[in-house]
Amino acid sequence: MGSCFGEEMHRRILAKGHASFANPFGVIFHPKALHNNCALIAHAADRSAFESALRTTDFYEHQGIFHSLQHANRFQNTQPAQLLEEIYSIAQQAYINIKQAQLIGITLGTAWIYEHLPTQQFVGNCHKLPQQEFRKTLSLHAQIKNDVAGLLNALRQINDHAHLVITVSPVRHLRDGAQENLASKSTLISALGELLMEQQAKVHYFPAYEIIREELNDWQFFEADKMHPTEEAIEVVFDRFYRAFFSTNDSTFSAVL
Repeated sequence: MGSCFGEEMHRRILAKGHASFANPFGVIFHPKALHNNCALIAHAADRSAFESALRTTDFYEHQGIFHSLQHANRFQNTQPAQLLEEIYSIAQQAYINIKQAQLIGITLGTAWIYEHLPTQQFVGNCHKLPQQEFRKTLSLHAQIKNDVAGLLNALRQINDHAHLVITVSPVRHLRDGAQENLASKSTLISALGELLMEQQAKVHYFPAYEIIREELNDWQFFEADKMHPTEEAIEVVFDRFYRAFFSTNDSTFSAVL
């Protein structure tokens, strides 16, 4: 779960013949929204608890369309009750997948977060709403650490035996600016490093960002946009990931990414 880079790992795991499920609520880049979404999934086993956590009044109406801003852009509908049912159905399936998983992967994309000013909520996706409705800020080290800790706790409520693997996406967010991208990735890595020293067993850091940015360290491993790793670079990362966590080659091993 998390950024689009996690979906690259997901597709390759499927190709190896393993069960894998990815991003039930779409691509989400910031750990705060991931925490909110996993907390919501944790409530999916009980309808009343779920409806206490998410109500139709939590959706934002714009030009007759209701948006669930914690989730990807596709989570919008002219009927708020239908949107709630769609989210609940997906959350139920995600709950089952997480509960059964042996490995849960979290890929963080950015420390930049958007606040929706009309609703005063930090969002997972801006849903192509007017830009002036949002304020963009860089989350502090302590905020990232708290968000990830909350995310891990929410996952542990559902599944306390799976291995949790956290990584930072090597995709460069140059639309934020080169300096801003570096500040974002550095904040994520620093906060994760401190947090993981405090975590118990079965929580791992996988250095996807470091493999591409520090070991490969060549523009030939990036696409023409200078943001996305090439297929060759992704294969290098996946090979390291697969050998680290799928060494038994057990075809029943399931992952949520």
